Amino acid sequence: MLSIYGWCCNALSQGPAYPNLKRGFAICSWSTLLQGLYNFLTSRYKMAKKQPTKQLRCKICFTSANSASHLGKHCLETGHQADQCCQRCVRWFCRRTALEQHNLSKHNESEVAILLHHVEPKNSHTTAPSQVSEQYRFTDQNYKPFALLDLDVIHSRLVGKCHSSERLKREGFIVPNNLNEINITKKQLEIIGKTIGAPVPTSLYSKRKAIVLDCEMAGARNGASEVVSICVVDLFSGEVLMNSLVKPQEQIIDWRSNIHGIRPATLSTAVMQGQALDGWEAAREKLFKHVNTDTVMAGQSIQHDLKALRISHATVVDTAILTSDAVFGAEMHSRRCWGLQSLCDDLLGLRIRQSKTHDALEDTMAAREVTLWCICYPEELQKWAKKAKAAWDTAQSQKAKRVKNRRKKATKAKPSTFSYGHDKEDFFGYDDGVLRWEDVVDREVWPKSPPSSD
Repeated sequence: MLSIYGWCCNALSQGPAYPNLKRGFAICSWSTLLQGLYNFLTSRYKMAKKQPTKQLRCKICFTSANSASHLGKHCLETGHQADQCCQRCVRWFCRRTALEQHNLSKHNESEVAILLHHVEPKNSHTTAPSQVSEQYRFTDQNYKPFALLDLDVIHSRLVGKCHSSERLKREGFIVPNNLNEINITKKQLEIIGKTIGAPVPTSLYSKRKAIVLDCEMAGARNGASEVVSICVVDLFSGEVLMNSLVKPQEQIIDWRSNIHGIRPATLSTAVMQGQALDGWEAAREKLFKHVNTDTVMAGQSIQHDLKALRISHATVVDTAILTSDAVFGAEMHSRRCWGLQSLCDDLLGLRIRQSKTHDALEDTMAAREVTLWCICYPEELQKWAKKAKAAWDTAQSQKAKRVKNRRKKATKAKPSTFSYGHDKEDFFGYDDGVLRWEDVVDREVWPKSPPSSD
């Protein structure tokens, strides 16, 4: 009533602004005045209701919300963009800086307190506190991020770029309909026996639309590769979902520390402090909290990563296959796969791995950049593919000439007689009718961070 009284007094004082209302005070009864006030407020309410409300949308699963409170509730329940939500007010903010200002003004919380709200539980087995979804900065200070398309457009194109089952099988992927094949080795049978697919989609749990995966490996005693590190980021937001060391389950005979920088002492310390995942099964279980069968898994040559995690997946976009198919076509087996470092340099002008060892998070973010660039700029990808094909043809022509010249020199240098008891191949050291390893393998792509960390 006080607010209505104040409004009426304000209306009387303004005079010409509300002439009908002022006249009502003079000649009308209170009932007429209240009826006029009711009609005025009703008309204002209808006008406000007709105005379109701005639709907010979750950047992770594209769920729409009518208000920041509704979106905040969704984000806090699912964990999507939770670092942009106030847990006390259940409200979403468009920027993290806005959330910081809100916490300082409303709750008197510092930056440290804000971060503490988002640290994972003690049993989360992560090597570092939960990462906030700030834009990742590469060590290459000259790199400038490119403009992205609408998220819906990117997702639609990404699904369309998923490789066929036959294409994945040719590159060594374990696909769901390939688990019961007969012609497999004993080692492959042991791996396939423990291989499972991602969970099926349900309405109870919202999973990521697309993720980028990268694992670091070490050579085990049984000849297989054991996961010693796993990094997973959301393809669309860049949010770090996993970045953990993994305790190997088999005896390691080749740590490959010169590649990824993970040493036995480092891993042992992490295990003792409870900061490492307990084997590939624990890593797979945590990964499945973020993905289902509809999730697109992206990365660079991730067949080795999925095989080490014993995962079969059908919706895959591999940057090594994507770029190779652009050069040679999807119908043919890849005659060459470009490495991640080469792709970043050629496509993005981005220099990675400037240190002596790989950084798992940098590799994952770099694979994310390459994937998004290929999806957003297909015309530019085709231009690069034409140049790469021309360079490949030139290199193969030069290699054939070198082989031919070596054979000519070997023919001219042949002696007329042979030592008794030795055949021709033993005498010359090799049979020049058979191509040697260096004649058929491109040194740039072999070996590939054994077995794969590219």
